[in-house]
Amino acid sequence: MRTARHRNEASPAAVVEDADARATASTYRIIVRDLVLPWRIGVRRHEEDRRQRVRINLDLVVREQVDPTADNYHDVTCYERIIERIRQMAAAGHVKLAETVAHKIAMMCLSEPYAEEVTVRVEKLEAIHDAASVGVEIKRFRRDSAKDAPQNRFRITEKS
Repeated sequence: MRTARHRNEASPAAVVEDADARATASTYRIIVRDLVLPWRIGVRRHEEDRRQRVRINLDLVVREQVDPTADNYHDVTCYERIIERIRQMAAAGHVKLAETVAHKIAMMCLSEPYAEEVTVRVEKLEAIHDAASVGVEIKRFRRDSAKDAPQNRFRITEKS
């Protein structure tokens, strides 16, 4: 005997159809280059008490809106909103690892409705005297963000 599906539960055919539509959709990239923000970051004690410059670069692949000629601001992913959310993360408190920052930025970007994949680079500009910067670069995909969310073990803590 078959039971009725819950209203929000997609049929297997609908899931395949949705995945096929995303795979063939036109995309474009939102690029943020060399965003430099003060951030309390690092594992050393002296890094907890002062902000240091951190450079953020990201490349966000998003599905194109239905009518790309509509010239409608509300139909696109807003890079200004993404940058503001990164600024809020920087102001939120101390974080130990650049990997944590990169992961949180990636997950935030993938929470945008049309986002499909993102590459995030986080560089500390003052960590090593002999190097212009040190950091990490990660790549995340929408298909991975849903399964990662419940297991998200990263947390930015506020400094008392």
